[in-house]
Amino acid sequence: MRISPVSIYRPHRRSVNVMSQNINFKGKEAERTSEPNLNTYIPLMNNKMKLNDNIRFFLGGLNKIDTDDKRKKQPLHIADIGCCDGALARTLSDFLPSDYKYYGLDLSPEMLEIAKEKDKKNGKKAEYTVGNAFNLPYKGKKKDAIIASSIMHELYSYASEEYGEDAYSKASILHFMQQAYDSLKPGGVLIIKDPATPGSDAWEKIRVCSANQEDGAYPPIEDEEELRKADITKLCTLDKLKRFCMDFYPAKGQCEWDGDSCIMPRWLVTEFARHRKWLATPENWAYEIKENYGTMRPDEMADFASKVGFDTVKIENISIPNKNNIYAIRDGEFELRDMDDNQLSLEDFPMFLEVVLRKPR
Repeated sequence: MRISPVSIYRPHRRSVNVMSQNINFKGKEAERTSEPNLNTYIPLMNNKMKLNDNIRFFLGGLNKIDTDDKRKKQPLHIADIGCCDGALARTLSDFLPSDYKYYGLDLSPEMLEIAKEKDKKNGKKAEYTVGNAFNLPYKGKKKDAIIASSIMHELYSYASEEYGEDAYSKASILHFMQQAYDSLKPGGVLIIKDPATPGSDAWEKIRVCSANQEDGAYPPIEDEEELRKADITKLCTLDKLKRFCMDFYPAKGQCEWDGDSCIMPRWLVTEFARHRKWLATPENWAYEIKENYGTMRPDEMADFASKVGFDTVKIENISIPNKNNIYAIRDGEFELRDMDDNQLSLEDFPMFLEVVLRKPR
C-alpha cells in the first residue's frame, strides 16, 4: 500500500474505525479519512480460497519443504502474513494433518478478532499476532513455512518510518523477503501468490477498444474536471478507463488515446483489468488506486530471491481462462487487441505470480 504509517496494513481488510493518515503520494499529500467496507473484500477472498487451483498451489508449496527424519515426526508450523480473517489457514487445515500449527499475522486487531471468532465457529485454532511484515516476530521460534498471499504489492505501496522503508519502493519487498528468510527453519519455504506483471513483453503496446459507453448510470462525460469528480461507481466503462488513466499514477504518460480506444503497455492493461473490479464504493476505488501496485516480474523476483539467499523452487506467472477469472471481461464491456488488430483475451495476460522459495540447509 506514506510517510506517516507506523507499519504496513492491508486497506481492503481493516476495520472502519481507524485513525486517518497523511500519505505522501509521489510528492502530493493525500488524506485518508475513512476505510472501505470490509464486507466487499472478505467474501471475494473466501470465494477465491475455495478455488481448487489456488489451494493446490499452496499445498504444493508446502510439499516442497525440505524435511529430514526429525522434521517428518513433528507437526509443521505455518505462518500466514497479512492473514485477514484467517480464511487461508482454515482452508488449508482441511487438507493437512490435524496436528499442524498455524500462525496469523495482521496489522488489524479488528481483523484478528474476526479470525478468532471464525476459528471458534469452525472448530479451528490458530495463534494470532498483531504485527508488522517489516519485523516478523518469528525469529526466535522459526517456522517451516511462511505464506504471503496478496500482500507483496501492498508492501511496495506503504512507507514505514519505524523500519526505514520508503513508499513506492521495491526495497520494501526485499526487506520482507529477508525477514521471511530469517524467520524460517533451514529447508523451510516462503510461498508467495501476488498479482502478476507480464515478463519480457511487459512494455508491448496493446489496444483497449470498444469500451462500452452505455453501461453506466451516467452518460459519457466530456469535461475532464467533471470526470475527475464523478462517482466512479456510476461511470460507463469508457469513462472508467479514462479515470484509470488519470488516477493511476504509473499510467501517467503511458496511455495514448485513439478515438474511443486507448493504447497502453501490456502490463498496464493487466492493472486496468484488476483495478476496475474495486468499485463497490468510491472509497474502494480510491484505496485501490493509491496502492499503486508494486507487482514483480518473474525475473525481478528471481533476482531478489538470489540476493536474500533462497533457492528457487518455482517462479511463474499464471494466466486464468476468462470464464473462471475474478477479473473477467463482461460481454460488451471492452475488447483487447494487439497493434496488428488481432483480438486478445485475458488468457493472454498474467493475473497471478506464483512463487515457492526454499531456505537452504
